[in-house]
Amino acid sequence: MKKQFKKVAIFLMAIATVFTSCEDITDINTDPFAANEVNPSLLLPSILVSMSANRTVELNAMNFHAQQWSASAAFGVFVNPERYVIGPNTPNNVWIAHYNSALKELSQMKKLVAANNPTATNIIGQAETLEAFAYLNLTQIYGQIPMSEAIQAEFPSPIFDTQEQVLNQIVTRAESAVNNLSSTTTIIEGSDLIYGGSRDNWIRFANSLKLKALMLLANKNPTTEVIAKISAVASQPLIVNANQTAKLDYSTNVGNENPVWRTIDRFGGGVNSFWAAGVPLVDLMNASNDPRRATYFDFAPGTTNYVGLDQGRFSTAGVSQISLNIIRKEMPDIYLNASEVNFYLAEAVLEGWASGDANAYYRAGIQASLDFYDGKPGAISSSDKSTFMSSSRATITGLAKDAALKMIHEEIYIGNFTRPIESWTNWRRNKVPALQTPVGAELSTTIRRYTVPLSEGSSNPNAVINSNLADPMWFEK
Repeated sequence: MKKQFKKVAIFLMAIATVFTSCEDITDINTDPFAANEVNPSLLLPSILVSMSANRTVELNAMNFHAQQWSASAAFGVFVNPERYVIGPNTPNNVWIAHYNSALKELSQMKKLVAANNPTATNIIGQAETLEAFAYLNLTQIYGQIPMSEAIQAEFPSPIFDTQEQVLNQIVTRAESAVNNLSSTTTIIEGSDLIYGGSRDNWIRFANSLKLKALMLLANKNPTTEVIAKISAVASQPLIVNANQTAKLDYSTNVGNENPVWRTIDRFGGGVNSFWAAGVPLVDLMNASNDPRRATYFDFAPGTTNYVGLDQGRFSTAGVSQISLNIIRKEMPDIYLNASEVNFYLAEAVLEGWASGDANAYYRAGIQASLDFYDGKPGAISSSDKSTFMSSSRATITGLAKDAALKMIHEEIYIGNFTRPIESWTNWRRNKVPALQTPVGAELSTTIRRYTVPLSEGSSNPNAVINSNLADPMWFEK
């Protein structure tokens, strides 16, 4: 109990630090962690919070882009992003939170270890894993970004690496993380809000990030080197069971609640009238009588049916809202989960990039998604799990390759519910399922990227700013 209280206290301190710093931007160039005596473990909670605050709030609109959620309230904060009007604040806030906060503090963590405890390679591995994750977030949002010269004083105007270069560097960073985690040394435990200092799980996280980056690379350019690396990492420890999920858990404690839940608590009286189910997701799940529907959604009013809301309609009439099983105080920010990794493995086997049983990986992906809600609101019963796993939906055996891949991509779409950036990325990667054109949309096609902030363009002569939100990412076929 004392250990848990200590973790919560550190977490609260981190949140206070993040939100207090937002009130006075005059300190933007001041590094509060410059003192060498700061313990690296004290930085980790604020790093996680700064990234997750962006992923859960600033990037929540990506649920609209993936069309898993549809806005049922006609407020500008929902209407604009659903119709692909992206204001300057979100791209700017995400950029600053990742570069000026998370990545800068991760760099400081590594410097502190090098200066004060150079044998603590496990802490370096933790930091490098989170760096790989942060850069993966950034490139999925903006495409070309600074990485090779980022967060280095000798490069005040870092070059923008191509997305292919960034993805390859993420692979290298993840490999370095695994190497630094390969033997037992000092590791951050108490303030590690993801794994509590489990070295084995950090290795799984790093390897799984490597696999994800490689799958993005292979989607566009499956070189011999990339395929060899996919084959190699597929046999390494990965996130393959629900209890290995990389995530930041929020809690019921005041100040520790998920920011999305706080939105309906403060502005909706604890009732979700803001977010409805998206048509593509509901229709796909209805077709297979998917038991996760009762976890994800409410029935449409006065019915026992699950009904999606067309993008751009903004109404609560006759549609299913996102369930409070999902939008709750403890709703986690899921960084990487077992269903996603298993589906990558199934796909890699079908493509001939890895060995193994594609159907076994596919079934493991579905099972991990079903099991993730065990012990939580909306937990799926054993009988419902068994029925679904016995259905034709839970096997790809005997299917032609294209049909099997389509089912894998549909299931990764379903399993990624509440993971906006990942859901949007996987749609851009595989174009499954078919999406709607939102009513009143500013684009005739699905949005593909956010624009690098103009503040970066004005301060960095090497900035590459693509203002065309419809331009595909490099990794798209």
